[in-house]
Amino acid sequence: MYKLSPSDFRYLYEDCKHCYWQKAKGLIKGLPSIGMPGVFMKMNSLLQNAIIGMDLQEINSKLPAGKIEVKEGFLKSKPITPSNDCFIGGRFDIASRLNDGTYSVIDFKITDPNEEKIQKFFAQLHAYKFALENPAFGEAKKVSKMGIIAINPEEISFPGEDVIFKAKPQWFEIEEDMNRFYTFISEISKLLNGSSPAENPDNCKWCYYRISTQKPKAIQDDIPF
Repeated sequence: MYKLSPSDFRYLYEDCKHCYWQKAKGLIKGLPSIGMPGVFMKMNSLLQNAIIGMDLQEINSKLPAGKIEVKEGFLKSKPITPSNDCFIGGRFDIASRLNDGTYSVIDFKITDPNEEKIQKFFAQLHAYKFALENPAFGEAKKVSKMGIIAINPEEISFPGEDVIFKAKPQWFEIEEDMNRFYTFISEISKLLNGSSPAENPDNCKWCYYRISTQKPKAIQDDIPF
């Protein structure tokens, strides 16, 4: 059984199949972080603490009505069909219980709100949906909405001795397409059940780092002829 981390779909899987294969098969524990700098991680933490208990429509009027209940929830899914050799394990940003009793799964991204860029999170959000609806333990939650809230600072002011950044959250919905998600997981299963993909030092800095720091093979002193 392979544990698939949703956060690896957007970057690691797309950037380097060799490193993804190594990590998903447990041959390496992880890779050095290539995510947000520390200041953005702190901003994201402050953001999540501030929105707990809010109604989604207080953040953006285009969102459905519902209370934000969970931040950074952990999840583990049942095996994913049709291969049944992969499951989802990881955590999500927030889950909100909507007025109709279903849930929405939303990721907040401090990023330039570009539609093409946002849609690249399709697999990640569908993985959250699958895990919440098919949990390995606990109660299943029906997910009816998925999407990204992009926050891009637009103004800065200095009232008194404070610094205030202003931004208008923008909502980008990810349309449900579970067949596409299952096809994607089948591709990952095929990859993991095959031989190791070739290293990719031209496009992957982790491959480049490994190759560049390998110790040279010992030089043989005695010529065998």
